[in-house]
Amino acid sequence: MRMRKGTRQSIELRSGPFVGSGALPAFLIALAAAAALLATVALTACAGSLAATLRPDGSAALSIQAEIPAPLAARFRALSGGGRKDAKPLPLFDEGAIRESVAKRPYLTITSLSAPSLDSLRAEIAIRKVADLAEAEEIKKSGLLSLTSGPGWTELRIHLERDGASASIALFPGIDPYLIDALSPPALEDEPLSADEYRMNLRTILASAMPAMETAALTVSLAAPGAVLSSGGGSLAGNVLTARIPIIDALVLDKPIEFWIRWKSGQ
Repeated sequence: MRMRKGTRQSIELRSGPFVGSGALPAFLIALAAAAALLATVALTACAGSLAATLRPDGSAALSIQAEIPAPLAARFRALSGGGRKDAKPLPLFDEGAIRESVAKRPYLTITSLSAPSLDSLRAEIAIRKVADLAEAEEIKKSGLLSLTSGPGWTELRIHLERDGASASIALFPGIDPYLIDALSPPALEDEPLSADEYRMNLRTILASAMPAMETAALTVSLAAPGAVLSSGGGSLAGNVLTARIPIIDALVLDKPIEFWIRWKSGQ
């Protein structure tokens, strides 16, 4: 197995099997770039949606619905150590870790957070100032989000590529290094596999759960607070840009994932 950027050290620091709660695979969070970029918390999964409503005062509201399909959830628990026959199944989302992470970030507030099941999560996050989020050191290091403006316009751009993937992983709580090690996302490899090569590996690792992975995707929508001047990377309807991110594409990142929206602002 090849050395991964930024993951091997965290694996070696642990002793014994992974038994903590919140075994949500961190790479599935990172691949859902928008959640990382806009909320900097681990709140997405193999199937879900994220809707960000940007406001004229520079704040934003983030609504997240995430659910891991049953076949994948069972396989993830087995790979992480959370699916041992002698142990009670662990939730794949760690609410405590999410609350702790948000509490450390003054520009974020949890409006509501719940886990309807062991494999799902619902959350409403308030972003006090998107500009403060964009300027946070951890976000700038990852290159995930940028907010720029000019005469009469403001633009939000989300960008995820291999060079920033490891920094993106570092943003999230509840990381399970054993699951990452087992699945070896190419985006975190020094010598990454191609998408086809990775699919072959995943078929062996995930077995009957592979079809669920193939169809898994995150739908992200960005609602601008003003008339949209231009956009890219998704489909535009009115002032809402919608992008669909296939999970496999985000795990491989052979091509950067990017979408952006520019709207009329100011006087």
